[in-house]
Amino acid sequence: MARSKTKSAASSKGPAASDPTEPATDQRYDVRMDGVYFFRSMPATPFHLALEGGDYSYCFMVRRGTMTLNIEFPVSQTFDLGPGDIVGLSGLTSHAFRSPGCDASFPTGLFEKQPLAGVDAQPGDVDLLIGVVPQETLALSNMVIGPIYLGRSRSPEYADRIWKAAELLEDEFQDSGETYSQSIIVRRIAEIILINMTRSILTQSSGDTFSVPPMPAGMNVLRALQEFLQMPEKDWTVEDLARIAGMSRTKFSDEFRRVTGKTPIQTITRIRLTMTARRLLTERLSIEEAADLAGYSSAAAFVRAFQREFGLTPARWRRQQLS
Repeated sequence: MARSKTKSAASSKGPAASDPTEPATDQRYDVRMDGVYFFRSMPATPFHLALEGGDYSYCFMVRRGTMTLNIEFPVSQTFDLGPGDIVGLSGLTSHAFRSPGCDASFPTGLFEKQPLAGVDAQPGDVDLLIGVVPQETLALSNMVIGPIYLGRSRSPEYADRIWKAAELLEDEFQDSGETYSQSIIVRRIAEIILINMTRSILTQSSGDTFSVPPMPAGMNVLRALQEFLQMPEKDWTVEDLARIAGMSRTKFSDEFRRVTGKTPIQTITRIRLTMTARRLLTERLSIEEAADLAGYSSAAAFVRAFQREFGLTPARWRRQQLS
């Protein structure tokens, strides 16, 4: 989730915010990609691979080769990826990348991490550039929005900008031996990539695959979203979020749905269930304990809600994931 920053409004006699020679007075996003890193991967076909699950947000860029991406959450979606395509997705979301002709029965593995420099890719190889942001807030935000897909035929302006940023990134890791402030350079390039991905989804038409609307959220709603994503386990109510936003409950609910495509309650439910699902895989929780963690008064209500989100009961879902 991009951090928001407000600035004082310009004087009525001052320059317009759109004047490129003056500082912007309506900076909606101040992004810091602390801890970001990139790697290349060139898997041999056939392959059935995934990105490491957890509190990560990923930028997956296809330099060469074709594959299919299947994502199961928040809704089941399939993307046919080829050279030039870019996808942003959350490590909290179940997903799988498959080479052509590879079915679901093929063993699943993780992408091998290779350095950006010093790798000679042969023509015809699958060649990927992958960015990783180990940040829970951004991973949760990415999960709520869903996958972000940019193809050069679909979002040529923003895709080209991202690939130009990728070229700068690779130049940074060439054989110059210069490492002074390299982490800062990498972070800045990652921020440019994220901003252009955000621009792309904000300008998509409302009838597109994604539920994200063409207009950005106001600062008050972004502030409430940021508070929620920083403490998703808190016993939030719509009134709490509306109070942070400085809006009425009705106005906040309408604006929240315009931004996320979901009501505040649907979003709170989704994130709590997802967090509980992750703990089902890492802890020996009973269904009753999981229901309590997710904020449900009964195990039966929790099972029904879980099945609506994931398509399986908690017990069956856990068995399937662990297998």
